[in-house]
Amino acid sequence: MCESNQSQPEPVPSVELNKTFDHEITNYRFGDLPEELCADIFKDGRPFSHFIEAYISKHYLLDHVKGCKKYDFTDHNYPEILYDEKTFTKGGCSFCPSNMLGQGRVFNQEIFEEKTKNLIFCIVSNIEFPKIKIRFVKGQKLLEEYPNGKISIKQFDSFFN
Repeated sequence: MCESNQSQPEPVPSVELNKTFDHEITNYRFGDLPEELCADIFKDGRPFSHFIEAYISKHYLLDHVKGCKKYDFTDHNYPEILYDEKTFTKGGCSFCPSNMLGQGRVFNQEIFEEKTKNLIFCIVSNIEFPKIKIRFVKGQKLLEEYPNGKISIKQFDSFFN
């Protein structure tokens, strides 16, 4: 009996990679707060991330992983494919692990690269909220183009176009 040394083909993500998807969010008010105030709040990546993760899970074939995990979604058809959402704001986009960002936290290039290579990133722009842009990109590709884990605001057009 012969054993096959052929490896299984790599699963294909259930989302289209390297394509920008445009959406317009509607009905985003909160009580009697003015729409303009709510829009300004949603331009802040911190509150925005809680809502956009649920939105992405509803509109794409991704299952949301709740809580502060090392990734935000698994692929609905291939749960071994992991995704992490990062928000592109007026300050740019950092796709470094959240535990390496912020005051008193330490950036580790080796760990950053290892984690990034194993993820597909869902980069979402909320700069023109309620209009948003969503782009899915393999971490390896992001590392090649942005080895420091940061996409500057000056690179916005080239990234999303």
